[in-house]
Amino acid sequence: MDCLLLAEGALFVIEFKRTKLQRADRDQVMNYAVNLIEFHRVTQEWCNGNGAIVIPVLALTEGKISAEVAWTGLAGHSWPAMAHKPVECDKDTLKKAIQLGLKHRRSKEPVSLTAWIDSPFRPSSSILDATLSLYGNHDVVAIQEHAAPKAAIDASVKEIREHINFALGQGKYHIVFLSGAPGAGKTLVGLDIVMRGNTADGSVFVTGNAPLVEVLNKALDKSYRVQGQNSTAWTPTGYRRADAGFVAAAANFKIVKAHNFLGKRGEAHRQEDGRVLVFDEAQRTYEQGRMVLGERLADHEADLILSVQRKAYPTGGAVVVALIGHNQAINSGERGMVAWLDAAERNGWTFSISDKTLELAEFTNREKWAAHPSRRQLQNGHLHQSMRYYRNAKVEEWVSAVLDGDAAAAYALATTLGENKNTIWLTRSLETARKWAKFHTVGGQRSGLIASGQARRLAAEGLFVDYKPDIAAWMLAPSSDVRSSNSLETVQNQYYIQGLELDNCVVCWDADLRRENDKWAAYKLSGGDWQKDKLLDVAKNGYRVLLTRARKGIVVFVPKGDLSGEDTTRNIQFYDGVWEFLKECGAIELDF
Repeated sequence: MDCLLLAEGALFVIEFKRTKLQRADRDQVMNYAVNLIEFHRVTQEWCNGNGAIVIPVLALTEGKISAEVAWTGLAGHSWPAMAHKPVECDKDTLKKAIQLGLKHRRSKEPVSLTAWIDSPFRPSSSILDATLSLYGNHDVVAIQEHAAPKAAIDASVKEIREHINFALGQGKYHIVFLSGAPGAGKTLVGLDIVMRGNTADGSVFVTGNAPLVEVLNKALDKSYRVQGQNSTAWTPTGYRRADAGFVAAAANFKIVKAHNFLGKRGEAHRQEDGRVLVFDEAQRTYEQGRMVLGERLADHEADLILSVQRKAYPTGGAVVVALIGHNQAINSGERGMVAWLDAAERNGWTFSISDKTLELAEFTNREKWAAHPSRRQLQNGHLHQSMRYYRNAKVEEWVSAVLDGDAAAAYALATTLGENKNTIWLTRSLETARKWAKFHTVGGQRSGLIASGQARRLAAEGLFVDYKPDIAAWMLAPSSDVRSSNSLETVQNQYYIQGLELDNCVVCWDADLRRENDKWAAYKLSGGDWQKDKLLDVAKNGYRVLLTRARKGIVVFVPKGDLSGEDTTRNIQFYDGVWEFLKECGAIELDF
């Protein structure tokens, strides 16, 4: 917002534009006004209890408004305390626009400037109902189409809700841990807790996976628009159908990007809707000193979040539901799930965690945490079965065996997969991989090219991992749209695809992870050559993410390298070693 002007009985929301006004400008200032009415507690109370009004204003700084400055009235839409349309003016008529708004005030009740500035964030009951309605009616095919082990999901949701209610009933500050394999349904559990049942009011979904936020919100917007074209169009309760677009635009407030949490929803901005925080990809919180949003963290991110929550809710308790993906650390500086346990101990929080979670390989000192006096037992706190590869869950086991270097175990698993018509395919031709993906992708299914963020020599194959296509369009646009993943023209890396899924994946393998002396070795391209990467586990986990994105089928493309021998960064031995090892692991060469 460019300018907020508080007067007795009126709040002016003023946006300045240079030479002309467009529809997007009008929508922008109207959205600002709607957000103040729907989310700013003092504004809500001032309008509802004291008759104040909110007046959106558009003012040109250089151009001229040809029409007279006009008042379009109140109550022409779903917000009776807001002007029906923006008051439009220029620098010479801005004073007249303000005088016009003051003339049409319903009251001259003042508001405390200090109270207004310090007002907490509180969604109105109507916007909360509308948001839950929109989430309940949408169809996010790209995220939620699978044959799920639903009983495990339901049991987990039910028990986590019980632990949340118990903690808040006791006024405790508490963490509930839910762990699971890639694609096991952790995100769906979190969204269910935030969007349904008695935990929906006052809960927020926070994720370290920023692309997931973009795809979810785009999918909701797309769903609303599709429904809006039908006779059964979604109409938010308490709002006019004509204003549903503004409501849909505001309905993403329950999903927040994790690394923005401290800056936008922490100490400087008190909130009333975050007593229950569901943290997706919670293992991705950063360690002390890491640069986040241009500043170094003064403490470990998990500690900062727990501290902020206790300050925001000094009485009545608060709950963090930590959704943990194991073996999924793909960035340096990510502390993993132990960060939250350490933070709980240091900050005096209790926690619920299952024995299965404590048995995970990356867990250290599990005996201490199992017997910890602050622990509550959780029976359904680990989802072990993937929902992603819906025809056979052994794909994850095969990927683990490959990355562990166990060719014999991988071969046995690949044989079983092949018997169930779930062959892991292998090719050295990108064109062949594209033909395979297009042939096997029908209707609303998704296929796509994915590769490691370090796979920079795939540029020789026309794949540029440093180019970052818009993830929402890539995941949701129709096949006729060149931005769609189905066009098989652009590639996404593990940082953007983690937490998302496709029906058919083409995994493009580069020399950043290769075989040396019968072991995996990691490299990064620095300048004009490859340099050894010490973070082997991070590199392997990146490929783990890539190899577990498919719901239906997968083909691994391994380039041949530079056959002329001139380009040393594409030495054929780098790629031949990977090719031969994947064949030893049971992957079958594609003849398509």
